[in-house]
Amino acid sequence: MDEPAIDLRILGAVRLTVNGTEIRLEPRQATVLAIIAVAGGEVASEELADRFGVSPPTLRTYRARLRDSAGFELVERNERAMQQLLVAPDAVDLWQFQTRIARCAGLPPHRRLPLLREAVGYWQGPPLAGLDSRWVYDEVAELQSKGRSAYLELIGLSSEHEGPEPAVVHAERAAGLFPDDDEIRAMLWRAWARCGRASAIADDLHRRGKLPLDLGSPSLMVLRGEAETLIAEARRISEAVPARVPNLLPPVRSTVYGRDAELAFLNSLTDKGSGVRVVTVRGLGGLGKTELVVDWAHQVAALFPDGVLFVDLGGFSSSGTVRPEVVLTAFARQLGIPAGEDVLSAYRTAVNTRAILVILDNARDHQHTVELLAAGKQSRTVITTRAAASAPAVAGGRVLALSPISPEASMEVLREAIGAARSEEVPFAAARLMEACGGIPLAVRLVAAQAHLNPGTGLERLLVRLGSASALLAAKPEGETALRDSLALSYAPLSPDAARVLQVIALHPGPEIALEVLLFLSGLPASSAQDAVDELLRGSLLDPLPGDRFRLHDLVRAFARERAAEELSPEEVSAVRGRLLGWLLAAARLCDRALRSGRELPDDLVVADGAPLPDPATEDDGRQWFEAEHDTLLAVLDSPDFLPYDTYRWRLPLALCCYHTRNGPWPTAERLLASAAEITKAELGEPERTRYQAVCHRVLGNIQRKLLKFGAAERSLATSITLAEGIDDPLETANGHQQMCVLQENLTNWEAARRHATVAGRLYEALADERGVAATLPTEIHCHLELGEPERALEREPFAVDLMSRASTPYNRGALHRVLMDCHLRLERFEDAVAHGEAARECYLESGAPTNEVRVLAGLAGAYRAAGRVEDELQALRDFVSCYGRLRQREAEDRRLHTIVRSRLAADSS
Repeated sequence: MDEPAIDLRILGAVRLTVNGTEIRLEPRQATVLAIIAVAGGEVASEELADRFGVSPPTLRTYRARLRDSAGFELVERNERAMQQLLVAPDAVDLWQFQTRIARCAGLPPHRRLPLLREAVGYWQGPPLAGLDSRWVYDEVAELQSKGRSAYLELIGLSSEHEGPEPAVVHAERAAGLFPDDDEIRAMLWRAWARCGRASAIADDLHRRGKLPLDLGSPSLMVLRGEAETLIAEARRISEAVPARVPNLLPPVRSTVYGRDAELAFLNSLTDKGSGVRVVTVRGLGGLGKTELVVDWAHQVAALFPDGVLFVDLGGFSSSGTVRPEVVLTAFARQLGIPAGEDVLSAYRTAVNTRAILVILDNARDHQHTVELLAAGKQSRTVITTRAAASAPAVAGGRVLALSPISPEASMEVLREAIGAARSEEVPFAAARLMEACGGIPLAVRLVAAQAHLNPGTGLERLLVRLGSASALLAAKPEGETALRDSLALSYAPLSPDAARVLQVIALHPGPEIALEVLLFLSGLPASSAQDAVDELLRGSLLDPLPGDRFRLHDLVRAFARERAAEELSPEEVSAVRGRLLGWLLAAARLCDRALRSGRELPDDLVVADGAPLPDPATEDDGRQWFEAEHDTLLAVLDSPDFLPYDTYRWRLPLALCCYHTRNGPWPTAERLLASAAEITKAELGEPERTRYQAVCHRVLGNIQRKLLKFGAAERSLATSITLAEGIDDPLETANGHQQMCVLQENLTNWEAARRHATVAGRLYEALADERGVAATLPTEIHCHLELGEPERALEREPFAVDLMSRASTPYNRGALHRVLMDCHLRLERFEDAVAHGEAARECYLESGAPTNEVRVLAGLAGAYRAAGRVEDELQALRDFVSCYGRLRQREAEDRRLHTIVRSRLAADSS
């Protein structure tokens, strides 16, 4: 069962919410929770009983009522007779506040400021509001002291490092929380003075003078003396600045690289003919949305003579969102709107009649920004958000979806940060580091910050330390895991279903996943899983691809895997991987049959119900499934997470083998099959175990033959034949000899090739296996040809062609026609050679074997030339070049033929 999401707030009215629902608390229940929370999570039972003047059994009653209200145990008495609060460290606003204050220790001002802003953001009113002061007097005093100290530090630092306007915002909020604090009042007046707001100081002084003695300040006369000085200073400032034009843009923190297209997109806001008035910049956290928009806004600020407004709405922030009405009040003050007016109406009038640029940073979604939009004739708005916008914010709006920057732009960021000499000292290490960053500017800057931290560290050592997504998540060159923390802000709002789906996608090791597979692996009802996918898309945590497929950024994947390790049990993780393996094997077997490999695998493994299995009706259908899922199959077989699943790790390479044989990549196929041959297959009994060992060695030998590793191929095939003979399996013995005859054919050992072909053919005939007999015929005919028996070769042609058309695959028919083309060329029967060459090409096209098609095209061009068909020859050569460009891998023979073909085409063009 999932842990409940608990939120206990005591910095204001005491409130408890569980899974988003507020729990109604009796006064003493709320007081018990508040006292324990202020004490750090536990209080001595005796102390708590004395506080309320009750007996220990009564405390048990309090705990029971809390349990009944919340639905689970909130407080327990531990073995040390302490009343303990059973919630996570991030469940209590006070603890979050204290954590951020503690993290400020020893940090420079520019790093303390954001932490202090987050910390005070947890204060929603007077602490422990609504509780009986008799029971919590000391706690209230303690909390007020902590809050007061935090605000005093924040106001001072903000005034010094950000300017008076931001300081005013903090001071006004502090004055509302601590109305009788003279020091906070004085700081507010000083900030107002620096903004030229003499009337604000005078009005506040007047209001305080009218307060009853028990509410007014005991040192009003002292403040009055300072107020007169500050009012005079404010008047001087206001008179020196005839027209106050706000510009709240923060400074540009770093140069923006690789965003020329995005900057041009934003420039449509300043193009009067474009009609664009609002742009929403959305994307994953860390992509540099704020940096991009701030950089652009500084460039165009002069085009908005009535001011530039900027606010961080905190939509994805640990301290919570900023309410639109708070922003409206601040914006109205910046625009000179008098206090007491209808703020929303006055603001709309201002942005509809003036030339103002409004930057609404870090919005939760479009709804969060509705009241703040500036979209008048001369005003423009830019919104940044992590939420995927389904439509523009307003008519005349556009959405700019931010993608990762290019590797070249990432290198530019690194080069600027650490210098060209250092970044280019070891180009390979720099490139690999940038590859690990995945085009996320925040990740690149973390690498740069780590390099700055220790200038003596070379990029090779940095690559060892930070060369993976998981390592980057843990990087904290400035004391914080900035990348992990940034992704956590997008993860925190997710529903339990969305969190689970994200974790499941991360456990799927392939680079992309189909929707139907995702729904199957999640184990959730289809409608719930679909809703979870939509939620991830809205949060920019999942990238949509054509064909209802999806992709995770590597850094998001690494983060989600961390969460899965924390939040899923080992049994749940194993279940997801088991479902994935079962689906892959069942689907691969179906598609391998569609390719007509003739290879069957044991059927003892059953896929889970509901698996989205393909239904390939043709070879092309089967090939398309392998194309779509090939990278996932390789990722599974290469992942250490799947090492314990031996039963799948030898079957999947066999199911892939036919596809790999025809399409490559052969080195990958060799590696996978070599691993499959080493697995003992202990789940099978004899003779099945030995038979599949023989199969593994045989198909491995065939791939090694294609890679021209003839010695290794001969050993593998000999092992296969020995194993098959040892269990008296005539079919597998014949298969081994058939592959060995092809190998000897490649080695031009014609007698040995014919001998193995004869053995295989006899065994196939005894088994009435026409397909097997057909497979031996191309080698048999080729041997007759090479041993000076062309007539015998041609005698077998009608039988071979007929048998192949009835009992074989297009791939094997192509091999026969290719041999017959060579045979007719040697006998100077050029038109017959052309006919067989064209037939061979058609067969290889049908079976999707581009390497074989390339090689037969070279021979077909020669047949056309010999037949005097020059135009057909040139077209075949051009087709060769086109097909060669699509090859996944190019062997030495392919490259040799390519050189010859290009020379022939060049000679013809000259």
